[in-house]
Amino acid sequence: MKKIVLLAAFVCCATITTAQNLQGQFSLKPMAGINLTGVNGGVISDFYHNKVRFTAGLETEYGITPWLGVSLGAIYSQQGAKIDGGIESFYEDERGLHHYSFIETIGKVHSEYIIFPLMANFYIPQVKGLAVKTGLQLGLLTSSKMEADVVMIEMVTVPYSGIVDDVPHPIYRSSRVVQSDVCKSVDFGIPVGLSYEYKNVVLDARYYFGLTKIDNTPEPEDVRNRHFSFTLGYRFRL
Repeated sequence: MKKIVLLAAFVCCATITTAQNLQGQFSLKPMAGINLTGVNGGVISDFYHNKVRFTAGLETEYGITPWLGVSLGAIYSQQGAKIDGGIESFYEDERGLHHYSFIETIGKVHSEYIIFPLMANFYIPQVKGLAVKTGLQLGLLTSSKMEADVVMIEMVTVPYSGIVDDVPHPIYRSSRVVQSDVCKSVDFGIPVGLSYEYKNVVLDARYYFGLTKIDNTPEPEDVRNRHFSFTLGYRFRL
């Protein structure tokens, strides 16, 4: 009798462990969290740095099998990047004068999207609540803006009594740049991630690879979105 009870308990525990997703059932998951967001690519890619922004939305999931679910979301996503970098240049003119310039840009790019991630969620039977996910994501831009302060320093060595003077004479110029609609209206890419669920509370971490060029400025660069998302949600089973 004890062996039968132990066997039944083992089968029950195994069933609970492998029942990652309820087959044939829909669920809703409101979620909110932060984006660690930036961009990559372009000639001045070293200028762009990550910034922390907000994200929130809703996902619905359907259980195809106990280990596979498909989800579709509608999520508000703040994105963009910090801008901080400089460009140096140096040349000698026909008179033998040495010209040095340094242009520094400090600012930020703000962008906001409504994103629609379509994900396949693979639940790991050996670890209850753990899922690996990937899919495709469409982003529709709602607003974008760039604000930056540009400072230029020019220094020229001046001839003195036929000898080039090594003391630079700096010239400073500064300007404020504000530009709207700096991003294209549609973004498309691939999200990948992990999630862990405990008592319907879901911790989700994703990385987004942007596949489309987003720069909408007059002289566009090959710049693409990228970001980490960390969200906390709660699953309601329908």
